[in-house]
Amino acid sequence: MALRINKDIRIAPVETIYFESDDEFTDFCVAPYAVIEQSEKGGYYYHGEFSALYKKAIEEGKRFVIKDENSQVYKRQCVCKRVLVPKIDGYVARKDVLVQLPVKNLDEWNSLNMSLRNK
Repeated sequence: MALRINKDIRIAPVETIYFESDDEFTDFCVAPYAVIEQSEKGGYYYHGEFSALYKKAIEEGKRFVIKDENSQVYKRQCVCKRVLVPKIDGYVARKDVLVQLPVKNLDEWNSLNMSLRNK
């Protein structure tokens, strides 16, 4: 049986982005300001948002590795960070707020990455 090769097929390599620590990855993922929304009852609530860089990397199919065998971000598959709260009509209810966001495309730093450990 002859092997047939289709020349039109293009496979793009998936790029992996490496981070030294949980903090470095968290800074990459989380936007620096909380998003404020008004509830139906008239109050306000805050939530976090991903950074534009993280969103673009996910769109492009990039993978992420944190070079820490004891990474809490990898273990929990989410990032947590305190972000600033923007002013509403010149009034600041809080200085900052803790946000927690689930992450995608996170791979484990393990024996497959041995050649990169000292880089």
